[in-house]
Amino acid sequence: MMPASCTWKRIASYRLAVRLVLLVYAIAFLIGTSTHLAGILRGLWFPHHPLLNAYWTCLLFLDPLTVVLLVRTPKAGVLLALIIMLSDVLINSAVSYLYLNAGGPYAVNAFVQLQSVFLGFLLGSAPFVWPHLEARDTA
Repeated sequence: MMPASCTWKRIASYRLAVRLVLLVYAIAFLIGTSTHLAGILRGLWFPHHPLLNAYWTCLLFLDPLTVVLLVRTPKAGVLLALIIMLSDVLINSAVSYLYLNAGGPYAVNAFVQLQSVFLGFLLGSAPFVWPHLEARDTA
């Protein structure tokens, strides 16, 4: 395991644009963590299939894991970020638009739109950030 000082020195060696993109990723996943935590603390359990509820609850642990990986092993963090956001937007969009026709609480879902924008940013920026991350960052 790499000492924390080495981790920060390695991250500091990245170009400013790469560091800013990684920072945006980390902030977005911290917001996701706080959103899931707030929902659980409020006792919010969506009336959906148990697998959907389990997925959304797992994000409480996967989102901060992504932040840790972005700092410790950025390539692994970027990969996990892509997997989470692709699945999250797909699942949340399906749930939102299945209930859209019923005029239910998901008729206008700004959160799915924000997640979609972030997914677009992630998909658009990851190929440019990836080559700047060190090969050993996947270990």
